[in-house]
Amino acid sequence: MQWAAPLAVAVAALCFASVQAACPNGFTSIDDVSEGTSTCIRLVQSKSTWQGAKAMCEMFGASLAKLTGDFHQAAIEEIRKFPELTDEAFWIGGSDEKSEGSWYWLDDDPIPLGTPHWYPCNNQPNHGTDQNHLCLYTPDFFYHSLEQQRQIYSICQTDTI
Repeated sequence: MQWAAPLAVAVAALCFASVQAACPNGFTSIDDVSEGTSTCIRLVQSKSTWQGAKAMCEMFGASLAKLTGDFHQAAIEEIRKFPELTDEAFWIGGSDEKSEGSWYWLDDDPIPLGTPHWYPCNNQPNHGTDQNHLCLYTPDFFYHSLEQQRQIYSICQTDTI
């Protein structure tokens, strides 16, 4: 009977640990309330082009972030935890490079235009074929189209482990 209490504590600890989302080193677990899941993101504080950011995320075993639904807001809240990042823009994983005006995530899911994600005040996305890549732009972190050669930070995303 003396083993029953330690066994119960060990089982409870194991169950609790399995509920906690684990992320690879350098990534933070973010809850996607709309999906009821957790995903790991990394705020990459090294400026690069969109293609460079995509390659860097792949080097981490991740991809440029797909910020949909409430997960977009959760990522904004993560950025705002770091005051030094609130004046920066961040590449995320969308583009209309394949077909002008038709925006897609890297996994080929379509990106709906308009609110609540796109910046509403200057007709985003804009600038036609000059700006084919998706970013979160300061200070509001709505979606913005941007020219791919711009050097900005990025957000990588991967599944929990």
